[in-house]
Amino acid sequence: MENRPSHLRKWSTENMISAFNAVKGGMSVVSAAKKFGVPKMTLSDRISGKVALDAKIGVDTALTTDEEAALVSYIGYMANRGFPLSIQQLIGFAW
Repeated sequence: MENRPSHLRKWSTENMISAFNAVKGGMSVVSAAKKFGVPKMTLSDRISGKVALDAKIGVDTALTTDEEAALVSYIGYMANRGFPLSIQQLIGFAW
């Protein structure tokens, strides 16, 4: 599991996916939650579509993965040419 506070999300994504698939295969939500060690309400929210199956806790990031990769590439490009970006420039590009 990733680094996270010990009181948050003690179940793994793999277990949630297994429980989700078990419910879709006919098992009850309560039985699947117990068998795979995931919270029944969290599983129920994912089954009903209220929450995406691969949802993560916390706020969304400011940049998408592709935007972040593009920014990192541009930072490297400029640094290799002798023009490192200032923090203010980075913030400006990020927004």
